Amino acid sequence: MNGITYSRDDEKISKIKTTMAREGLDVLVLRLPENVVYFSGYWPFFGVSYLVFPLDGEPCIISHTGEEEYASKSWIKDIRSYGWETPEVMGNYLDAGINVLLEVLKDRALVGRRVRIGIEASAEFIACTYNRREAWSVGVPTIEMLKQKLRDAEIVDFTKSLYALRSIKTEKEVAILRIVNELADVGLESFHNAVDEGRTEAEVAGEVEHTVTAEGTGFKGVEKCIVTAFVMSGQRTAEAYKMFNNHTNKKIRKGEPVLLELNICADGYWSDTTRVFFAGKPENGVRRILETVLESQEAAIDSIRDGAMASEVCNVAFKYIRERGLGLYIRHRLGHGIGVHLHEPIPALHIASPHSLRKNMVHSVEPGVYVPQSYGIRIEDMVLVGNNKAELLTKYPRVILN
Repeated sequence: MNGITYSRDDEKISKIKTTMAREGLDVLVLRLPENVVYFSGYWPFFGVSYLVFPLDGEPCIISHTGEEEYASKSWIKDIRSYGWETPEVMGNYLDAGINVLLEVLKDRALVGRRVRIGIEASAEFIACTYNRREAWSVGVPTIEMLKQKLRDAEIVDFTKSLYALRSIKTEKEVAILRIVNELADVGLESFHNAVDEGRTEAEVAGEVEHTVTAEGTGFKGVEKCIVTAFVMSGQRTAEAYKMFNNHTNKKIRKGEPVLLELNICADGYWSDTTRVFFAGKPENGVRRILETVLESQEAAIDSIRDGAMASEVCNVAFKYIRERGLGLYIRHRLGHGIGVHLHEPIPALHIASPHSLRKNMVHSVEPGVYVPQSYGIRIEDMVLVGNNKAELLTKYPRVILN
């Protein structure tokens, strides 16, 4: 069977059903692609497929017409589809999808009686689909339609519980994330090889995206792979903490830092890494910042273990940077969770975070120092929380000085 996500994950199913039972839910009705892939292994392309997951009975995937081929590879065997538009009729995705959903719920005796249905009512920050062009959320129209069609049901927001479930990975998810981060290593090596005096940032970014897309599709069972590479060089690296990062046609100059922000998604699971390499020998000032960031990252990683407070791990890195006189140039948190979303909300590695780290959480550790009108340095890796230590999932060297 193709795809690294499609097989049944009994550990995950057990966790989900335990949470549903504790919260008194009879069924989950989910449509966000990140949750569909989390439950079923099928990563929707268009983004309006449904996942029906009852506490008792068999789950069902309702895919958009044309995606049955991918949906049918899931461990879930009840696959139905719907379309809403023809050349003659301009239909409505909501009416068409809800009609099939009602059939599925009726088949499972979940219509016409008092049931509690969990949905993604409060999710606003959502992961993209494989097509990357447009994202469908779950808004007022969907929620009102469910309430109208299922008058006997109680509609319950399950979003916070979903985030908590997704934060601690199963062994199968850990195996998937290892593969995704092997792909990240491919991209980081491609970046190192591409950095050269006279090349533009855009050329380097394009080479990384080409390499990962070409090698990633089919890599250890990966069926669908997307990659985004942002490259900044010279003084532009001092702005790399901002939300708007993009490469330009600026040419790389000898000795200046070149920063790559690399985001890869393989069959719905993400990796997020950053490296800074150089075209030639770096200047002494930049080298000092680079060594400080690396050592702060290593100190933080050494403090990660099951039960550690995320805020304390963050403070370990920040304290190290401040003691070396660079505290004014810290611009962002130390890290974030990752999985079926590039930025999972749990755990947040921030000085104000309420989260404690738990075994099998996967998150970034990405200290950064950004000196205005000078240079910025960030090193970002994915780590797996263990009982007494963290394991680096990204293996490519963090510092390479030519």
